[in-house]
Amino acid sequence: MSEHPAKETPPELRVPRPAESEPADEMPMARGWLQHLRESAIFKLEDLDDEQLRWKPAPTANSLGVIVVHLGYAERLWLRAVFAGEPMDMSWRQHMFTLPDDWSVGDVIAFYRAETAAADAVLDGAPSFDLPSAAPIRPTTLRWVVGHLLEETARHVGHMDITRELLDGRIGR
Repeated sequence: MSEHPAKETPPELRVPRPAESEPADEMPMARGWLQHLRESAIFKLEDLDDEQLRWKPAPTANSLGVIVVHLGYAERLWLRAVFAGEPMDMSWRQHMFTLPDDWSVGDVIAFYRAETAAADAVLDGAPSFDLPSAAPIRPTTLRWVVGHLLEETARHVGHMDITRELLDGRIGR
């Protein structure tokens, strides 16, 4: 038996993730994983028709379209409203789990990409995870917000994996 175990080859992924062998500081690594998860959510919408976008695996479950809309609103809430303290009409919060009737897959993706771009603009201006939130509604730090968004997005992408497999058998990431 060799003293050195054989090197494993990382899995082939359609959605790139941060490189395993390249060191990175906390901020770029967290943002790399967040981007991986965002693109994973979009990947799960690939080739869906309008009916499939709205299909739910159980009466209390969310459809793939609803999950991605929710993720867009979650980025708006945590990075823009809570952390950055951006003044905005908060009436959209009552629609965080609503997929507009006339939205297609393209509309959902466009909404999500617009929300993540606006969230990235906030992150681009933040030199440290130690910064406190600017909004008095939820005193927290950028580190907590980004950690929560990673957890929230990963959890929902896992839901999307199962939903997509039940819907049409498609797997992969």
